[in-house]
Amino acid sequence: MPHQSLILTKKPTKDLSKLQKQFNTNVKKINDLKGRLIEEKRMIEQITTRIQAEIIPLEKNHNEQLVELVYVFDKHYDDPFFKKKEKVKISEFIMDKTVDLIQGLGMDTLKPLYEKYSDQTYDEMDAEAEDVTADLMKDLMQSMFGIEIEDDADVSDPQKMQEYVAQKMEEKQLEAEAKKAAKPKTAKQLEKEEKLKQEANKISKAARSIYTDLVKAFHPDREQDETERERKTEIMKLVTQAYEKDDLFELLRLKIELQNADIESLTMADEQLKYYNKILKEQVSELEKNLWEVRMQASNPMTGADLFSQFGGDEKTMKSKFTREINRLKKNTKELEKDISVLRVKENMRKFLKDLDNQFYF
Repeated sequence: MPHQSLILTKKPTKDLSKLQKQFNTNVKKINDLKGRLIEEKRMIEQITTRIQAEIIPLEKNHNEQLVELVYVFDKHYDDPFFKKKEKVKISEFIMDKTVDLIQGLGMDTLKPLYEKYSDQTYDEMDAEAEDVTADLMKDLMQSMFGIEIEDDADVSDPQKMQEYVAQKMEEKQLEAEAKKAAKPKTAKQLEKEEKLKQEANKISKAARSIYTDLVKAFHPDREQDETERERKTEIMKLVTQAYEKDDLFELLRLKIELQNADIESLTMADEQLKYYNKILKEQVSELEKNLWEVRMQASNPMTGADLFSQFGGDEKTMKSKFTREINRLKKNTKELEKDISVLRVKENMRKFLKDLDNQFYF
């Protein structure tokens, strides 16, 4: 059955009221957000599938060549052909690149190679770097949020820092609420609390009223016809699911679709429409949060780049972006293989080291 629109239409006698216009705005936002959620989830699945099949094998091959290059430098280090100053450059290059490969690509097998040229273990170096980063993050978070971060707090990475700050902010809020609760409430505050409580009850009744109407109309227990009983059972699953999720939008849609009702024929008095709008607005906020969460998950497993900007778009655009990235990786790998071949020759390595201060490599 096709979905019927929930949008209120303009009446012949007068324009829509402010509440009716708000209802239409909320419905349009929910329709748009639900559509975007479906589309972006579909696109993420399509992109990640293609990355696994087409991009990751090429990146793996490219990274293996980077490792091979580092070992070419390692081999040259022990050659007496190179002077002390050149060997310093070789060792610095090896340490820099092994750190990049270990941190960026998780190649822990390169730790012994790093430690061959360093006066400390990789884990010691990494711990020191984490301490410096953690101190900087602590200073930043304390200045931004005005919270005290204990010395023994585990904030070794951004996620742990975010979780810790969230916990401290919650504790700060609870403390403020406790202080506020300890003070005697004024008559105005008590009146406001009572009003909010009544409003919550009315909101609940608004959704329950639609749910009750649908249950009465489609409950399968008293249905004699087997086919119709099965149809109503499936309908009740949809109705119950929408009600349990507090999805007023879906309940309204089901009522119109299943009972062929006109939205204007529903009980849409201003008072009730006001609470419909409040629930729909909350649903808009929840969908916006869901969309944000989907986008946060859309990161390239190898580079951390945003998948939508890197590979998203219509079919033609997506194909073009994947082709461009595939060609880039193939070109870079081919050039890297050529560099490895050239740098195996010590005379070429000497020239490379001479120019190293004036260039950046991968």
